[in-house]
Amino acid sequence: MPEYPEYVAAAVFAVGGVVHAVLAPHRFSTAVLFCLAVTSAGLGEAARSAETHPTVVTVLAVAALLMTLALGLLLLVDSIVLVRRYGPQASLLATGAAGCALLAVLGLDAVVQTAGGEVAGALMVAVNAAAGYLSLLFLAFTVYVFVRGRSTPPPETTHVVVLGAGLNGDRPGPLLRRRLERALAVDDAGAPDADGVVFVVSGGRGDDEVRSEADAMADYLRARGVAADRIVREDRSVNTGQNLRFSAALMDRTASGHRATVVTSGFHVYRTALLARRAGVLVHVVGAPTSPAYWLSATLREFAAVLWLDRLPLIGLSLLLAVPVATAVFQR
Repeated sequence: MPEYPEYVAAAVFAVGGVVHAVLAPHRFSTAVLFCLAVTSAGLGEAARSAETHPTVVTVLAVAALLMTLALGLLLLVDSIVLVRRYGPQASLLATGAAGCALLAVLGLDAVVQTAGGEVAGALMVAVNAAAGYLSLLFLAFTVYVFVRGRSTPPPETTHVVVLGAGLNGDRPGPLLRRRLERALAVDDAGAPDADGVVFVVSGGRGDDEVRSEADAMADYLRARGVAADRIVREDRSVNTGQNLRFSAALMDRTASGHRATVVTSGFHVYRTALLARRAGVLVHVVGAPTSPAYWLSATLREFAAVLWLDRLPLIGLSLLLAVPVATAVFQR
């Protein structure tokens, strides 16, 4: 077995990332492979330098500590601000819990450093590797959705699908209004002599809503000057997958050769594109702006959803943790 197998793993992950970047440059899985490579290289450097250059280990540890501390505090403060503004919603409390979990890792590190012990030390290596990898991956994900959320629709767009969000009474709430305004901006960006796009407003009626989101969106667009014959309602969907499938079915029945752009919130762009690809729905996805205070919490929620939906990041985490575990076993 190589003396420092973490370097071998890092090289394998890096090569996979390069190949994936060439074949599928816009996929988030490319970032997953590079984050695995960086984390594995960090583990290898820490193990090597612990024997020859302890100062390097100290610098790496301090850098990781500061990154974890900053991210943990940022999530915790953001959760407190949002809970005070909107009340104790589950997603907002989860943001605070994620921040507390990162801070707890730092506390455990301090305890293990004080108490010592080979088993506890090996356990903390695994915990720190997992926390570091997930933190790095989350930072990569935020950059990814920030960039993808600001992409521009193709000029040949014929239909704009607006995904529903919560209502405020019988009218679109702030999040949904921003999506509708982004859809109107897509229409305004078209060529002056071209026909206006067709708006497909997609959203059913939730259990706590007095009307369907599609009806509320249609009224909003008409109030902004959009003719009724340019609005198509899809009022049966209750999740993003249904939004995409039902809207695609409506467009297929009414307009052959359509080119659709889906408008959602910026933090939701990647998961929407992922679900569209899996459903075989050919669309371009663009994002609408979100309140800065809400953006971080919403992005964290999307990150957790993507981890569950994609599974590659969690498989990568298992492979990452297998390296130090195998090293400990073979070196006994």
